[in-house]
Amino acid sequence: MKKIFLLLVLPFISSFAFAECKTSNVYDEIACYEKELKSNKTKLNQTYQKLYNTMNEEGKKILETSQKNWLLYKNSHCDELVSYLSSGVQGAGSKLINLSCNADLIDQRIKELKDLL
Repeated sequence: MKKIFLLLVLPFISSFAFAECKTSNVYDEIACYEKELKSNKTKLNQTYQKLYNTMNEEGKKILETSQKNWLLYKNSHCDELVSYLSSGVQGAGSKLINLSCNADLIDQRIKELKDLL
């Protein structure tokens, strides 16, 4: 069941973000995702700060709560659920799935925050 799920979901996990990371070598893909993930975490923090600086005190508190809840969701989804579902994947595939999940969710969050600016 897990393998079927992975076969259905894996092509879509990383299809939106980081298309340039698609290579024939899984270790090159991992290195690429790690680099892009680091870059996008910086972009996320910058976008968050821009939005935060435009808000009054009430808005700032709401944004902080929203961001904390989003982080809990991201960590739960990628680090726990996807890791559990990919536990049958051997080798570096499990790490690639986790990195891809984090990359996609961070990319989506950046877009969400930019839409609020």
